[in-house]
Amino acid sequence: MTKNLEKKIVSLLIIGLILSPVLAWAATTLYADLSASPSSGAAPLNNVSLTATVSGNATGLITYRFDCTSDGTWEWTQANYNSTYTASNLCNYPSAGNYTATIRVERENLAFQGTTAIIVSTQATPAVDLRANGSDGPLTVNYNETVNLSWTSSNATYCTAAGDWAGGKVLVGSEAVSNLTSTRTYTLTCTNASGASAADSVTVMVGSSSSNLYASLEALPNNGTAPLNGVDLRATVTGTASGTINYRFDCTADGTWDYTFNSLSDNPKTVVDACNYQNPGTYLAKVRVERGTANPAEATAQIVVSPASGNQDLSLSKLARNLSDGTGFQEVVASDPGEVIEFRIFVTATGSQPATNLTIKDTLPDKLSYKGNLKVDNVLVSGDILTGLNVGTLNPQQTKTVTFEAIVAQAASFGFGTTDLVNTALAYNTAVAKTATAKVQVTKTSVAGATTIPTGLLDSTRFAFLLSLIATFLLTYFLLLKFYLGNRAYAWGVNGALGTAKDRIEKLLPRDSNRVAEEKLAKMIEEIKGREGN
Repeated sequence: MTKNLEKKIVSLLIIGLILSPVLAWAATTLYADLSASPSSGAAPLNNVSLTATVSGNATGLITYRFDCTSDGTWEWTQANYNSTYTASNLCNYPSAGNYTATIRVERENLAFQGTTAIIVSTQATPAVDLRANGSDGPLTVNYNETVNLSWTSSNATYCTAAGDWAGGKVLVGSEAVSNLTSTRTYTLTCTNASGASAADSVTVMVGSSSSNLYASLEALPNNGTAPLNGVDLRATVTGTASGTINYRFDCTADGTWDYTFNSLSDNPKTVVDACNYQNPGTYLAKVRVERGTANPAEATAQIVVSPASGNQDLSLSKLARNLSDGTGFQEVVASDPGEVIEFRIFVTATGSQPATNLTIKDTLPDKLSYKGNLKVDNVLVSGDILTGLNVGTLNPQQTKTVTFEAIVAQAASFGFGTTDLVNTALAYNTAVAKTATAKVQVTKTSVAGATTIPTGLLDSTRFAFLLSLIATFLLTYFLLLKFYLGNRAYAWGVNGALGTAKDRIEKLLPRDSNRVAEEKLAKMIEEIKGREGN
């Protein structure tokens, strides 16, 4: 019996050892909890964060997958070893409704899914109430009085002022408006996060002033030919208003005050040489005056500018110089292929009227390329003279100088001999146009790769130098030969030495050797014979 018991115990131990891994695996657990922040709010509900907290005894790397609306699309996936992970600002819910977010966690071959609810409510409609001195209006106040604007709003995120005030306003607040001299309407619009808005307005009317104010304006002169410069503006103030005067002057009534004078007792007030009118046309000058409690007064004056008599005219000239050779400016300049040429253009307004909106354009011929260094009156400028460079307006007898550089094409672009490259400048505006030219003469003296053939003075000089060099070489050789023969004549015998010398010299000299060489040879032979006789 004891043996049977022992066998049973052993059997149980073996079975336990076999099943222990299975039991251990079956005991591994994985859970996850999902929460949203915020989990509710008014539409649009944006930047909702999802937080997953993992529990259970599974170990190892955790893979988190987040789905904002449980539609099967994982908006975010992250793997790490932390048991808590937050996907910050992950989900946006633009409209009202009940949404379900899903989390799926995977760890040690296990997976778990959990959900959480997000409730998005309808955005409340904004409301705003704007009052003046506590009244919804319209409100009537005395001239130059101060009014207190106050307002409240609800279900709004921001408010904006319009009408006779402007800018952003707080959701609840007040503001004083002073020195009211005419009717004013104030509007306040408040808007919520979804874009819905509400607006309220209040109107404040101002009673009549106890005093009045009037103004008149003169332009001196009020007509002339263009350009009409140094026009005076003179304002005169009348009415029952009293006190110092504020003047504002505008030469063209464009809404920009060109001159402002405050707290003056001057009446009338003259602004000397106030306005300049360059072009023909009809202009309107304006003045605004303020005095005491009276309503401000405004007045205008007309200025007529007629086209000027006379004409626009130009003179234009053009010169060139070879920068590579260092030549001066001239109408025709010589150049070799590949050299740099500088062009200079003079334009002068020769008419009785300014040459306005003047453009200078230069046309380069084939085999001349624009290099740059464009200058106007020796000042480097941007622009493109090949398409047209605007130099502005030239007053009568005013001159502008334009310079730029170009480069001559390489030798392969030219044929043998001289090629004329004519460069043309054009100066023009809507009234006048002038042209001028300068010429570059490019000379190619030989064909690349061919033997130079002497032609003209330069080639004759080279040939003479070469001939002189050859003659010097032959003379040196003959002198050395004479010395050699003088020392060897006795050893060889006169006849042998003379014969040898004659043979060597005849081999060196061409058949058509000149008479000078023959005379030198004969003289050398006579000297050798004389030495032998002695």
